[in-house]
Amino acid sequence: MRCLLIILALVLAPSVVTAADFNAGMTAYDRQDYVTAAREFGALAEAGDYHAQYMLGRLYARGSGVAQDFVQAHLWYNLAASRGHSHAAQARDALERTMRARHISEARRLFSQWKPGANVAKGSTPPATVQEVRAAIQKNLNELGYDTGRSDGVMGGKTRAAIRDYQSDHDIAVDGQPSETLLQHVTETLRTTGRETNAPASAPALADSPWRRLVLQDQFQDGDYTRNPTWTVTAGHYSVERGLGLHSVHEPRQAPAKVRSGELPMAILSAILAQATRPAGSATTAEPPDFAEIHVDGTITNAFAMELKLTLRQVATGPLALGPYQAGNRVSGYRLVYTPNVARGLHLVRLTASGSSVIESVDHEFSLNRQYIVRWTRDQRGEMVVSVDAKEVFRVVDRSLADPFTGFTLVNNGGDYALQEISIFGVD
Repeated sequence: MRCLLIILALVLAPSVVTAADFNAGMTAYDRQDYVTAAREFGALAEAGDYHAQYMLGRLYARGSGVAQDFVQAHLWYNLAASRGHSHAAQARDALERTMRARHISEARRLFSQWKPGANVAKGSTPPATVQEVRAAIQKNLNELGYDTGRSDGVMGGKTRAAIRDYQSDHDIAVDGQPSETLLQHVTETLRTTGRETNAPASAPALADSPWRRLVLQDQFQDGDYTRNPTWTVTAGHYSVERGLGLHSVHEPRQAPAKVRSGELPMAILSAILAQATRPAGSATTAEPPDFAEIHVDGTITNAFAMELKLTLRQVATGPLALGPYQAGNRVSGYRLVYTPNVARGLHLVRLTASGSSVIESVDHEFSLNRQYIVRWTRDQRGEMVVSVDAKEVFRVVDRSLADPFTGFTLVNNGGDYALQEISIFGVD
């Protein structure tokens, strides 16, 4: 009898330990200790436990306790689905709708090669060593605009300074030291502020869309808008600030003219045209333009998909205009123009050398200190769709401009705006 009990204990021990580890992971997850949860689920997921694989997929999808990674999230969801988890397939399919085609292919390749305990997927084990925790903190701090340099897990002066700045900004005891608690705090900040590692660049380029080639992207993490890529200020003042991105504050010298309901303030478009046709570097005795403009040159195909993260930080007194242009003088192109405090204040405008035309106008008001995701697509038939936070606001067809675009411009005619990120995709 004693021998039988010993044999049963040896047989049942692994399952008891497994249950205990999963319960420990869930307990940590419920108390929002995501670093511990990732470690508990990670070991079980590598061993083939599909419940842990699903939970690990959730952590990677959200960036909780680990650096956000949609490829890894897809892998673990797919593994859990293949083993019969009831929710994993739905989670995987929903995730695919925000991934690039090549990232989906990479996740499927890792799935085909995966073996229990083999750790085929590079980076699939959640941070456990000191160096891995440091590297994850560096990566996430860089995403938040705190410059740590390389995300290599090596502590240096830049990393310590970035940690101290983050701790000071978030009322944490300032010691400049990495820890699992700090990693958990940073990853949760990254998630709640919407600064997702993969989503901004991948969202416009869905697997079945024509926009697959990334032609322009800037997250302004290097603190310098004059390189990688090169932006040029043609009027006013712009700067790059940590946590905000490209920042512009412009106070008009004159109070804006009253605008009737539904009327586009054409003064902003006239100002754009006047600035655009002025030769670069030309001297003038005239009063400087009463707006701030910055632009970046680059070939953008006539069919494009762009996504921007924009924040209105103070009550705006004048319009904001942005969009792609044709030719170096920026006369021709399309502009999305936001006019605050009026009905039908969001306009889609076509600019040409002969003048400007409002294609469509809708009601829309932007709240203060809230980040908005603006997506703008144009297909090869000339149909343009503009959405704000995934809600469609425009759908129009305009075939007037058939040539490729040569850059993107941002014009602040009165307000405090921040552009944290821009991604533009073209067709092959």
